[in-house]
Amino acid sequence: MSRSPRQVQSWPFPKENMANALKVRPSLWAYVLLVLLILPRFVTAAETQASGRVDVILWFDTEDYLLPADDDAAKRLAEMLTEKGVRATFKVVGEKARVLEQRGRTDVIEALKKHDIDYHANYHSVHPTPSEYLADCGLLDGMEEFIRREGGGAADVRRIFGRDTLACYGQPGSSWGPQTIAALAQIGVAPHGIPTYVDEGNHIGLKGRPFWYCNALVVYDMPPNRTRFELHVPQALEPGKKAVTEINERLKAQGGGLISIFYHPCEWVHKQFWDGVNFSRGANPPRSQWKAPPQRPIEETEAAFARFSQYIDHIKSLGVRFVTASELSTIYPDKVRSEGATEDEVREIAEVLASPDSKGIDFLVINGKSFSPVDQLEILLSADEKKVPHGLLGPDGAGPTAGEGTVQKIDWAAFETAMKDVRDFARREKRVPARVFIGADAVRPEDFLIGLARANLDKTKSGSWPSEVMLGKNVELLTAQHVAKDTPGIFGGWVIHKEGFRAPKILEVARWQAWTLKPAMR
Repeated sequence: MSRSPRQVQSWPFPKENMANALKVRPSLWAYVLLVLLILPRFVTAAETQASGRVDVILWFDTEDYLLPADDDAAKRLAEMLTEKGVRATFKVVGEKARVLEQRGRTDVIEALKKHDIDYHANYHSVHPTPSEYLADCGLLDGMEEFIRREGGGAADVRRIFGRDTLACYGQPGSSWGPQTIAALAQIGVAPHGIPTYVDEGNHIGLKGRPFWYCNALVVYDMPPNRTRFELHVPQALEPGKKAVTEINERLKAQGGGLISIFYHPCEWVHKQFWDGVNFSRGANPPRSQWKAPPQRPIEETEAAFARFSQYIDHIKSLGVRFVTASELSTIYPDKVRSEGATEDEVREIAEVLASPDSKGIDFLVINGKSFSPVDQLEILLSADEKKVPHGLLGPDGAGPTAGEGTVQKIDWAAFETAMKDVRDFARREKRVPARVFIGADAVRPEDFLIGLARANLDKTKSGSWPSEVMLGKNVELLTAQHVAKDTPGIFGGWVIHKEGFRAPKILEVARWQAWTLKPAMR
């Protein structure tokens, strides 16, 4: 369920500037008044121009390593877009890259290299898929398994395409897991040092806006700002143009945003997806029995390319800016990582957390900065030292059951010991502890964070730490509401997974990692 973060705006004109203005000589008042009347118009126009910009990320899951015609389709798309001055995001499967190399298709590789090169799993649909092998994993062992199975493919894509890092990763089908996002940097997917994830699905999201999760910048769950038209339906082009135009106009009116459009090169040339032919509903034939999918007549392929060319020309005419995955971290910088929090922002974080009206722990947006729950924890733990939070992961397990603990009010000495212990755990393990010990008693980290906020507020007001600290009681991590519920279709809806395949543990791990969730700010 989507929630609105609390917005806190600072007064735009410092008091000292107003005082200086009163000292202006009377002879200059007419000039000053004129400037004051005109300047806001220019500022408003400039702000509107910057904030109202609409970007489009166009991405292609480049995955079919069985049908040779897909090689030519990928090359043609890359060359068409290059000619139009559009850079796209090509997410390449590891085996696809190796097959291009084996076939000697350096022409395809060179054409794609003019665009962003990204990663789309090692074998895509060969079982076990990511969600299948992550289904019973926790956070840490799931990260290790993802690295073991997918790291070699990422290394091959980097080598074959001559990249030091890949621009993003996105899962095959609905085979999603939070462990994959947390491990991206370790398999070489971190443009500008920022792990980036681009795909589509509804496992987690902020309904049409990019977000930070597991310390990665994520474009996911993009409706109502995701669109595409059906390539092989002639009458679909005009509605497709209308749809992207309407999204653009709505986003401009809302202050700007990102439109996500995706395709697969194989869509231009096949009648059926290559993996559906071979791996549907858990089928896993040996490589010697893999079959290429049936191919479309050349006339249908040509017509689809012509329609797509018109579609891109139309999008360009809207005045939007095409961006790639490698550019996202410069468009959506995390100011908390570079600037930290000011004293006023620290106080505001503590006040929100400690408010009697609080419904739980949520992300906050203050002065254009976005603070996840884990940012708030890091900042309050180091409030005296003014450290910039570097980003933790969420817990690697469930904490004490809500209502299980009896500890709520504790003396300062015991709380200070717990605070030092949490700080040490975070420094060593780079994640939130699943339980915080107050002597022999374990409490939930959510309840601890509320106590930490209250203690910080007391210190701000009185200049010293309180003699006693009141912890929270059964505090809810509200960001976890943005993780999908376990339903039959959330994983089992993908034709490659077995009928009825479910992975509730993956969603449980995802809720633990909701400590890291926050909107990305431009």
